[in-house]
Amino acid sequence: MDWLLKTHLTSAMLSLGGFVTRGVWMMRGSPRLRAPLTRVLPHVIDTVLLVSGIWLALRLRLSPFQHPWFAAKLVAVVAYVILGAVALRRGRTRTVRTLAWFAALAVFIYIASVALSHRPMPFLPA
Repeated sequence: MDWLLKTHLTSAMLSLGGFVTRGVWMMRGSPRLRAPLTRVLPHVIDTVLLVSGIWLALRLRLSPFQHPWFAAKLVAVVAYVILGAVALRRGRTRTVRTLAWFAALAVFIYIASVALSHRPMPFLPA
């Protein structure tokens, strides 16, 4: 495994860990969500994740038009970002934010499954 893939996987795990932590804080109404580090660090980690993902896709010559699993992963990433925004910022009530948080976690599991299986429907038999 080369350094770029390690960087991508590490930033994905850090991003997930931060998202889970912030979601728990959101559900508990913790003031930690407004701390400067909590507001800046996720953006740094997600930028590293995005840049390393784009770099990997270019290096591996992945095209969503030629690889259906890659197209599915890209669509799921957009859904994850939208659900994450609803969960941590945009949701009007704690219930809406909590439901969006759980949905975002499910989408993250789907993204990881697609990446590992290289299949757009990784939970169905091959």
